[in-house]
Amino acid sequence: MKKRILLVITIIITSVIFLHSSMSAAESTVESDAAYGILDGMTSFFGLPNFLTGITIRKAAHFMEFAVFGFFLSSTVHSYAAGFKNQIFKILFFLLAVPVTDEFIQYFSEGRSAQVSDVLIDFSGGLCGFFALGVFLSIVTWINNRKRADGKSN
Repeated sequence: MKKRILLVITIIITSVIFLHSSMSAAESTVESDAAYGILDGMTSFFGLPNFLTGITIRKAAHFMEFAVFGFFLSSTVHSYAAGFKNQIFKILFFLLAVPVTDEFIQYFSEGRSAQVSDVLIDFSGGLCGFFALGVFLSIVTWINNRKRADGKSN
């Protein structure tokens, strides 16, 4: 059941990514401006200097959505594959193929273009998600080993 849930989440995240790619420039700008307004209000509320721009918000959003994608893609592969280390090439392939496809879709969206820099940002975000899962799994393994060791010493 857990495997299927992870797979469905990964498919949903990928669909959301592709949906954002298909948005026109005007629709994308409205979404970015809304996010900018929220973040600008938060920085003002806390008395922080506002260093954000529309472009930094867009790039950060690209990075974050692909970090989430990378985490769930890696989790899905980990749940299905017995030899997770043998599956790293497949994970890296999809961490690159989805951003390339994302930019390809964006190329055909009204007022938008495909950019290699976005592929690099997206792939970097995906790698961060992949590494975050690795850190998470290492911590879980360490905790489980400590519990086993404490149980044996009693």
